[in-house]
Amino acid sequence: MPRAMNPILLTAFLVTAPAAAQTQDHAPQALASAQELEHDKKESWTYIKPDLHLARYTAVQIQPTVVYRGTDAQFEDIPQEDRTRFAQLMTDALREELAKSFRLVQAPAANTMRLRMTLVGAKKTTGGVGTVSSVMPLGLVTNVVKSATGKKGTFSGSVLFAIEIFDSRSGDLLAAVVRREAPDALDIKATVSTTDTVKAVADNIAKKLRQRLVEAKAQNP
Repeated sequence: MPRAMNPILLTAFLVTAPAAAQTQDHAPQALASAQELEHDKKESWTYIKPDLHLARYTAVQIQPTVVYRGTDAQFEDIPQEDRTRFAQLMTDALREELAKSFRLVQAPAANTMRLRMTLVGAKKTTGGVGTVSSVMPLGLVTNVVKSATGKKGTFSGSVLFAIEIFDSRSGDLLAAVVRREAPDALDIKATVSTTDTVKAVADNIAKKLRQRLVEAKAQNP
């Protein structure tokens, strides 16, 4: 039975790319919300607390992004130091973007959501090749089609992540998603390196999340 959709609209939060089999089969097992998540499609998993109302939440406590260490992590051959750096990029993007609509706090407080992002995996961008393929005539045409259909560009990397939202005081899980995100196929700057890819993805995630939270608050006056 599908869950009610009116709280956060997180089910449609992101477009997913082709999936690795293990995340199609099960949600990342080491996540606190793993048992609550329900499979949507491919690498898309969602939980929304029944009868969730967000109108009373006016502040956000953003935890540092966690680098996932479960046995089902999907980092291929990305070094640990790069994973840590990518996690910081995601934290920075969240804090910068959510501050536009919410008061950011450092500790649990009344009417406050606690937001935790987990970097579950990443696929490398083929540095330089992706950029060249985007500007060459055939690559450009291919990427225009992929952009229109929401697919990642040729040779572009991607990020597999989870977002969990809790009541900061009670610790109750309000919502959670697992998604894979890649830059728009026509975002040439994002194809220069894996770092550029992660930065573009982090900015996009933060913008979409802020938009969804603002919409959800407006729907629950």
